[in-house]
Amino acid sequence: METLIKTSKSSISENNVTILDGKLSLPKSYLLDKAHLEHTSTLIVSGSLIEGIGTIHSDIDCIIICEKRPKAQNMKHIGHAFVTDINYRHITKDEEVHNTTDFYGDTSIHIDADYVTYSEIDNIFFKIEQTFEEIASDQRFLYAPALTNTENNVIHRLIIGHALNNDEKFFKLKSRIPVEKHIYLAHREKLPVFYAFQDVQGCWQSENLWMGCEIARDMMFKTAMSFTYLTGTTNKHYKWVYSNMYRIEGFDEIKNKFFTLARQGASTRDECRSYIQETLQYMDLLFLEIEKILNSSKIYPTAEQSLAALDNEFNERKQTTHKVSKSEYYFRKKYFAAKDTPPLLSLLKEWE
Repeated sequence: METLIKTSKSSISENNVTILDGKLSLPKSYLLDKAHLEHTSTLIVSGSLIEGIGTIHSDIDCIIICEKRPKAQNMKHIGHAFVTDINYRHITKDEEVHNTTDFYGDTSIHIDADYVTYSEIDNIFFKIEQTFEEIASDQRFLYAPALTNTENNVIHRLIIGHALNNDEKFFKLKSRIPVEKHIYLAHREKLPVFYAFQDVQGCWQSENLWMGCEIARDMMFKTAMSFTYLTGTTNKHYKWVYSNMYRIEGFDEIKNKFFTLARQGASTRDECRSYIQETLQYMDLLFLEIEKILNSSKIYPTAEQSLAALDNEFNERKQTTHKVSKSEYYFRKKYFAAKDTPPLLSLLKEWE
């Protein structure tokens, strides 16, 4: 199968930011002139084009880290295409500026700049550390993310970005990012929940198979995204799952099977049953690799710690010998100790 994913190279030189394999080059001075900078501010150029996965219609994402956000009146002389508040609404009064947008010449590229304070970044770091400490000793479902989308974007753009001024200040800030803990949170937040697997079980038994295919597909995507986070990516947006998987080094079987299943359709009864089974088998393969990665870290909870936490939860429950309880236990154990669990296919067909 031809893999229809495109990546490119970017580079930062003394005077220019070059993207899309050299097709477009922007002067650093252009980006600096478009930002409101105090002497303590740091301008970071980042985003999908810098990362090498953006397109000719993507934006160059900038972060201006500052002590205090500028007011709209401070930006008036720059002539931005539009200036927005915290809710990305166009500012019409002298309010605090959160974001600006500019179009670069007559190209399709635009410059998207967010103003974030140093204290807000400190708070993001604190939230990561605090949440990691809370979940490292339990195995509960994480229905609500620890960080907002904006906060996740800030972390990712700090990690992959380049400072155009105040380099030393930026490197010190970057060195404080709790990257492994952030990745572990992302992994835990994205794991598919057991109740989705119950829906697949129900669809399988009742032959509501189109629905079953879509739920299985969604679970597979979530497990794959969780896997990509643990391999090191911090780009959490759903649309980049193909690019994230494509750029992983090694794991050829994992990658090739993902692309096949992700683009595969099913309409007949036999096709749907086959797709659901293939998808669940692939998830088992992913869980085994996830287990290996978790075991290789000195920071993540050990399999023994995670198992103790899961056992403690189930020991507090009633009716744990029921099929549903056993199925949930094995499904959730796959998150960290997959090799000691029955295949998802056997759990799927347990009610037949």
